[in-house]
Amino acid sequence: MASLCLALGQHPLFPALPSERARDMEVEHFSHPDHPLILINQVLEYSCELVICSGCEGPIWGPCYSCTSCYFFLHKKCAELPREIKRRIHRRHPLHLLAKSPYKGKYRCNRCTKTFNSFVYHCSFCKFDLDIKCAFQPGFFEVDSQFAHKDHPLILNEEQEYHGAGVVCSLCKEPMSGPSYSCTSCNFFLHKKCAELPPEIKRHIHPEHPLRLLPNHHMICGFCKETCYESFVYCCFVCEFNLHIKCAFPPCVYAADQDQGHQFRSLLNPLSLKSISFTCNACGTERDDSPFMCTTCQLLVHEECISLPRTLKTALHHHPRIIHTYQHQQCIESINKYCGICRLEVDSKYGVYYCPDCDFVAHVNCSVEYGDFETEIVEENEEEQSVTVDDQFMEPSFRVVREIKHGEERIIEEIEHFSHQHNLILIDKVDDDLKCDGCMLPISTPFYRCASCNFFLDKTYIELPRKKKWQYHENQLILSWNRGSHDLYYCHVCNQVSRGLSYFCDICRLSIDVRCFKSLKDSFKHGGHEHPLYLPADRKNILRCNNGGRGPPPWATDVRENIPHCSGCCVSEESKVFFKCVVCDFKLGMKCATLPYKARHEYDDHPLFLTYINENDYQPSCIICEEDRDPKLWFYRCEKCDFDAHPECALGKYPYVKPGGVHTYPKHPHPLVLVVKTEDYRPQACDTCGEPCDDLALECTDPNCSFIVHKERRQCFQSLIW
Repeated sequence: MASLCLALGQHPLFPALPSERARDMEVEHFSHPDHPLILINQVLEYSCELVICSGCEGPIWGPCYSCTSCYFFLHKKCAELPREIKRRIHRRHPLHLLAKSPYKGKYRCNRCTKTFNSFVYHCSFCKFDLDIKCAFQPGFFEVDSQFAHKDHPLILNEEQEYHGAGVVCSLCKEPMSGPSYSCTSCNFFLHKKCAELPPEIKRHIHPEHPLRLLPNHHMICGFCKETCYESFVYCCFVCEFNLHIKCAFPPCVYAADQDQGHQFRSLLNPLSLKSISFTCNACGTERDDSPFMCTTCQLLVHEECISLPRTLKTALHHHPRIIHTYQHQQCIESINKYCGICRLEVDSKYGVYYCPDCDFVAHVNCSVEYGDFETEIVEENEEEQSVTVDDQFMEPSFRVVREIKHGEERIIEEIEHFSHQHNLILIDKVDDDLKCDGCMLPISTPFYRCASCNFFLDKTYIELPRKKKWQYHENQLILSWNRGSHDLYYCHVCNQVSRGLSYFCDICRLSIDVRCFKSLKDSFKHGGHEHPLYLPADRKNILRCNNGGRGPPPWATDVRENIPHCSGCCVSEESKVFFKCVVCDFKLGMKCATLPYKARHEYDDHPLFLTYINENDYQPSCIICEEDRDPKLWFYRCEKCDFDAHPECALGKYPYVKPGGVHTYPKHPHPLVLVVKTEDYRPQACDTCGEPCDDLALECTDPNCSFIVHKERRQCFQSLIW
C-alpha cells in the first residue's frame, strides 16, 4: 500500500477521529458490501503513489469515502451517484448502476467507445453501457466546490457601486451592480445573490428529483427551452433536466391568490411579451403562456389561473359546492380518477375542482366551460363546513323510543318507524339468512327487527330521510311504504316489482326502490368492471319530473330508441337507465347494477356469490336449469360445491318480493298469503281464470281450502274485491 499522509490526520490512511464520530460517518455502499466506508473530508496529500477511486478509476484529490479494513476508495461524488438514471441516448429503458462490468472482463462504453472495469450504468435488456463520466454533464466530476475560484479570497462589498462598463458577474454573465464579491487580482466578480445561491434546490417544474448547481456547458433550459450561457446552471443528473438560474429564481412578485394564500412571480420579463409552453399546476393544461410561479411552493400557473375562484356552485353536481385544489392527491382519497363532466381521466398531479361531500372531481376547464351560466362564486363569509342541501333540515323517518349513551357515543336501541306498526329493536348479530324488508336484500349488521313479527330493517335504510331532494329530479321525493300486506309497486328505474321502501314523487308519480335510489350516482366503481362507470347526461334527463306540466314525464314517454345491451346480462335495458364506462364500451343496466352480492338457493347449503368471470370455466352450465351458460356473462357461484347458476335462476323471477303477509279479502272467507309459485310446485289452476298459477299468487291459509288466484293478473285479483 502506498504511503499516505493527511494534512490534519495522524494515521497514514485515516484522520484521528473519536469513535462515536467515526460511527456517525460510516455508510454501507453496494459496491463494497464487506465493510462500511468512512467519509474523509480533509484534502489528501500524497507522497508516493496516487490513490485511485474504484468507481471512476480517477485519482482522488478531495473528499472521499474509504474502507478502514482494505484499500478501497471512492470519490464522494462517485459514492453518492444515483442507482438508476434515464438518458436521452437510451430512451427505451432506465440505466442501473453496477459496481463492475457485467461481462467477463471489461465493458465498452456505448458513447465514447472506451473500455473500463469500474462503475457502469447498464441496461440488461439491450446490453447498453455508459461509463459514469459519459452518463453526466461535462464538469460534473471535476468540480469539488461550488465556484471554481480557490487562488484568492473573495471580498464582500455591500455598497451599491458601479463596477464599470463591461464588468459582468462570472456566474450569471449579467452586468455587475449592487452588493458583490470580488477578487481584484483576477478580475473575478460575483453578485452577492449569485455567490450565495443554494447548491441544491427543489422546484415544482421538476418535482421528481432535486436540482444541483453545476458548471454549464451550453445546456438547454428545460423550462424556457433556451441555451444557458451562464457559468453555472441547476441540473438534475438523474433525468438530464437543466434550469437557468433566472428561471429557478424568478424576479419580482406580481400577483397573489388570496383564496389559497399563494404569492406568484412572473418568470418572464413583461417587456419582452414572450410566452413559453408549460403545464399549469392550477388547471392541468399545457399551452403557450406567460408563466407565474409561487414564491413559497413553486407552483407554476397561467396568469388567468391565478384568479380561479376557490369555490363554485354548479348545476352539474347535486351538492352545493365544488372546491379548487392544487394538490388533488392530498385532498381527495377517492377512487374516482375521472372527470365528472367530460369523463376523461384526471391527472392527480395537477389542480381540479372536487366535492368535499362525495367522490366527484372535475377538470378546471370543464368546471368553468361546461358549467351552468348561473354558476356563482360562494360568498367569502360562507361557512367552510360542507352541508348538503337536502340533508340540512331533513325529516327523519323514525322516532327514538329508547337510547343509551357511552360518553359522546349515542346508541339508539329502540325506534318507531313509519313503515311498521310495532317498535323495532337494535340487533348486532345475524343468526340466519334474513332479508331486509326495506330493500329485500340479505340483512347486514347492525339492523332493527320487530319483536312481535317477522319484520327487519337494515340500519342503512332506517337512516334515510322521509323527504329527499334528489339531484336528478326537480320535485322533492317522499319515502313511502305500501300499507297493504300484499301491495307491490313497480320501480321505474330497474323495471322490477318490489315490496320494500321506495321514494315517490307525488307530481309525476315516479317510484324508485331504495336499492336503485342509493345506486344512482354520477359515477362509481363496480366490482364487475375494471374502470369507473358514469351515468350519461341523457340518462339523467330521463329521470326528470314534468313539474305538473302537460304530457307525461320523460321516464314515462314511449320513445323508440336504441337501448344498448347490458354487458352483465346481454339484455337490452328496458328502463332506459344504464351506466357507461369512462374508458371502454362496457355498459351496465340498472337490473345488473343492483344485483345482490350474496344469494341463497335451496339446491345448495352455502351462500352463492355474484361472480363476473371464472378462469376455469371450460363447460359453463347452470346447475338449477341445466342449461348452458354464457361464460362472458355474470352468474352466481358456490366455490365449495362448484355450483354455478344464472342470476335469474339463483334469485328467482321476483327477487325483491318477500312472500308472506296475511290479509282477508271481501270475496273469500279465509285469510290469504302471498306466495311465489314455480313449475317445481306442480302449479294449481287459478280459481278465477282456470290457468296454472306459476307466478305470484294469493293462496288460502286454511289447510282444508285449496283456493288460489293470480296476484299480478288484474281480473283475477279484482275478483277478490268485487
